[in-house]
Amino acid sequence: MSEQVRVPQRVAPIQLTGDNSPRTRLARRFMRMLGAALLWRTTVKVTYHGIQNVPRQGPTILLFNHLSQLDPPLVGGMITFRDPTPIGKEELLHNPLTAWMIHFWQAIPIKRGEMDLQAMRRALYVLEHTNDILLIAPEGHRCKALSEPKEGFVMLAAKTNAQMVVAGISGTQHFRRNLLRLRRTHVTINYSRPIRLKRKVTRQEYRAVADEVMYYLAAHIAEPELRGLYSDLSKATMNYIEVIE
Repeated sequence: MSEQVRVPQRVAPIQLTGDNSPRTRLARRFMRMLGAALLWRTTVKVTYHGIQNVPRQGPTILLFNHLSQLDPPLVGGMITFRDPTPIGKEELLHNPLTAWMIHFWQAIPIKRGEMDLQAMRRALYVLEHTNDILLIAPEGHRCKALSEPKEGFVMLAAKTNAQMVVAGISGTQHFRRNLLRLRRTHVTINYSRPIRLKRKVTRQEYRAVADEVMYYLAAHIAEPELRGLYSDLSKATMNYIEVIE
């Protein structure tokens, strides 16, 4: 008797996003209004440059330096013509204050310190099947200044041919102190012109690509002391990446 051939079942979409879920679109609209009321209209004053550089369509990854918990809503919130889908550490699900935000916004939690395949599949789904921007802190955690990044964003860009925009943010590191003093925090965000990979890259080249992107990010951070390991911009190269004209 011949062996029965097993036909693999079609995998259902990993998650609903703002593109295909009315409930998510409504929740995101409400959270934008809440963020505007609590943040950039009251406790922070944002000066941003280059917002017109953010593409209005196509697979897009937005990378930012991570100084405080305010960075994702500020960097993504300034973009009103597309929704960002942030990737954040799984530990945020254990905090009631942030867990509901992740749930209603449909952000992507990721397990740090390991290759989280489910999070990567969700990220690929966002890039390939929605018009959301994937929002990533390349270092994977908050840092006082730029440090070595994870290489996952390079893999995502390589697999989807996504364009990348970097957003250099400064000022949010003073938010908590200013809030205690009832002072408004001045924040600056610089959005870059989009970049892309020049060619297909191998797994062994991911680190070199990541470093080039980090230097590009460093160049868009207003305060030089926040550039960390990538402070010496004379070492920046563009062997693997190019600016999209």
